[in-house]
Amino acid sequence: MKLQKKTLDVPGIAEIPRPDPSRAGHRTAWLLALLALCAVSLAAYWLTRDEDTREQWRDQAARIIDNATSGTPLAGVSGFLQPPPPPLPASVLAPPTAPGTLSGRNVQGRVGGGEDAQAASGQSGTPGASGVPGPVGAGQASLPKVTEDSRVRPQFVEDLAAYLVSRFRPGQSGGELRVSVQDLNQRYGVRLPGPEEQGKAGREAILRYAFHPAMLQGLYGLYVERFLESLEREASAKGLSAVQTGQLRMALAGRLVMLAGALEGVDATADLGTRLRNMEKRAQDVVDINAQMAEAVFALDQLRESNAGDAQLSVARLRVEGLGARYRRALEERAAAQRALLGAVRQSGGQALGDDDLLFVAQWVDRRMRQGEQTSASVRSAAAILRDLARRSAHRPQGLAAPQASELPVPPPSGQKGEGR
Repeated sequence: MKLQKKTLDVPGIAEIPRPDPSRAGHRTAWLLALLALCAVSLAAYWLTRDEDTREQWRDQAARIIDNATSGTPLAGVSGFLQPPPPPLPASVLAPPTAPGTLSGRNVQGRVGGGEDAQAASGQSGTPGASGVPGPVGAGQASLPKVTEDSRVRPQFVEDLAAYLVSRFRPGQSGGELRVSVQDLNQRYGVRLPGPEEQGKAGREAILRYAFHPAMLQGLYGLYVERFLESLEREASAKGLSAVQTGQLRMALAGRLVMLAGALEGVDATADLGTRLRNMEKRAQDVVDINAQMAEAVFALDQLRESNAGDAQLSVARLRVEGLGARYRRALEERAAAQRALLGAVRQSGGQALGDDDLLFVAQWVDRRMRQGEQTSASVRSAAAILRDLARRSAHRPQGLAAPQASELPVPPPSGQKGEGR
């Protein structure tokens, strides 16, 4: 069998159609125009969408690209769809440093878990808080609202309001609030009202617990409205009219301002401890000489009853007279030391408070200073609280809640009378 070679019917080069120069570039221009129109349309549609929708589309596109490039050298290319993270602030990149310390690009931060751990344990952000409100972080949004402290109980605030109302006497000239810091100390120096009344030891522990700036502010913010509401409720229960209740609040505001000024004056007295030690020494001299004089008088009476001789009686009388002169001089020195202390305190504040009250406040603050390092800050915080409470009390509309303002503490001047703790 003989194969025959077939000739392919291939056109010659002369028969291949040639391009038409007149139509060159028309199709490319139309294609580019179409692509530009599509791009403009997509851009216009993209810009008319809200930010949440655009963010959702970006995430979807990034997921599609990630799935398509997974396991390939192009993996992670979807990152161009996400906006770049914001730069670190200058305070982090170049933190301020104290003189004599190293400085540089140190990244500062806090190890996570602080607020979350507090939220998980149900604790507040205030230092030492056990029911006192504090800063609420992101992890604490679901915590219930705190209404009372676990150690300083609401019963104390309500009892204080009832006591103040009981000491108020209405009158034509505005009434009189018969209460002093000594009265409050005597009432609460032995016990604190609550579900389980605190004795002296418990009261001292609560005082150490509460007498710090942050805790004072937290307790004040927690109980100030309850105190003012209790004051009005007790005044109504006692039968006071709206006008008389207003007089009570104004009288209380005046006392609070006076006490705040006393605290500020005591805190500003630089040599408070030295002056108090000097006054206490003079007072002890008075006690010692008085005891010696009592013995001398008793000895003189014994000699008279036993018909002692004139020489013995004369010596005994001279001793009594000498001790009497020393006693009077000791009294004058004690009074001079007390006047010097009160004068120094009044140069900085407390001009309106009486001598006995001002002296009591100075001794109470001095005892706190000997027991804690933050006493000065606590005293200033307490004074600011008293002034804020005075403002709230004076400007509180009858039967309405006072406007919210600064949140500071309302610790009543505490301390055992005599011991003053």
